[in-house]
Amino acid sequence: MTKSTKQAKRTENLIFTISGSKKIATILPGKNGVTQIDIEILHSEDDQEVDEGRRYDYRIACNLESYVDENGDSKAEHNKLLADWDADPFNEILEMENCEEKQKLIEQLHKAMGQLTDKQFRTIQKKFYEQKTNVEIAAEEDVTEAAIRNRLNKIYRRLEKLISKGS
Repeated sequence: MTKSTKQAKRTENLIFTISGSKKIATILPGKNGVTQIDIEILHSEDDQEVDEGRRYDYRIACNLESYVDENGDSKAEHNKLLADWDADPFNEILEMENCEEKQKLIEQLHKAMGQLTDKQFRTIQKKFYEQKTNVEIAAEEDVTEAAIRNRLNKIYRRLEKLISKGS
């Protein structure tokens, strides 16, 4: 990790090896076209790297270790961010059942929509497929918004009855 140089000593930029053990070069303003602004930019980039390293160390050392008990066992299931809920076979089974139930409901809804009148079907189509508001539908059909709202409520009740009959 890069070490941050104090503001007072930022008249030059030192380049070290990746391990930080050996100095490779010193960059000084006024030599080889290097300006003080170049040095400031390099120090700014170093500061960002140092800050990121500190944040990383804090997250790893402070946060993750706090979710391991005295025996070294993980307590990740108590943290929503660390828990891997997808790996839980019980949740996978529940999700499969939910998918099957949703698919069954979709099929029932599709069948029930086939029993709507043309006017009812067109209203549903405008509302959900074309994503129009009740006001927009009412303006197209030259009726009030309340009339469209009532029509939709009747359609919903009819679909609910048709679906419950099909179960």
